[in-house]
Amino acid sequence: MHQGLATGYKNVKYSGIYLTVVAVAMLSACAYSEINPDAALADIRANNGYNELPEVEPGSAKLILRAAGSGYPANFSVSSSPQACRDFTSLGSVAYAGRGIVYPWIASAVQRGRRTEPYLVHEAKPGEPIQVRGYGSWADGTGSGYRTGHCGPVTAQFTPQDAHAYTVEFVWGSNPACSLNVMDATNRDAPVSVPVQIVADCPAPVR
Repeated sequence: MHQGLATGYKNVKYSGIYLTVVAVAMLSACAYSEINPDAALADIRANNGYNELPEVEPGSAKLILRAAGSGYPANFSVSSSPQACRDFTSLGSVAYAGRGIVYPWIASAVQRGRRTEPYLVHEAKPGEPIQVRGYGSWADGTGSGYRTGHCGPVTAQFTPQDAHAYTVEFVWGSNPACSLNVMDATNRDAPVSVPVQIVADCPAPVR
């Protein structure tokens, strides 16, 4: 068992408009969070699932799935099959858009440009192991040095508990590498790491 973390590595289209928006966002990064920190925090919480974490009905478990570390998108899929790497259902794609750092309109423009969600919500069956697969897409460079590729799939299995809420983050690292970080966020202000089982060699989702 691994404490909340499963890792993956890259393998070898981002539009020019998207890259331009990101560049503009980075140039204006400090202004919003420094001028209005309360509003910046509210924007983060409204767009990372924080506000939904307490809303868990008895007899269910909630997963908030999101990305961190860069603006590259990540696709999430889940499976409750007793067999490893079988019967995945795609939930959609997410991307980090700089919420709380850049102005909300810039973050929204980045999100629309990538056709991704800020986070996804999945209701899981408590006491039943669930496999969560993350698969990222990246791009780097310009002109003749422009490259694209993927990171993952990274797959982790854990067993949600009744009336608990969890965050599952696809975390981009350098190179780029990637990992899945699973936290029990039932107490959303004091999340704790969840032991997970790494599920190796799951196939990439079919596009």
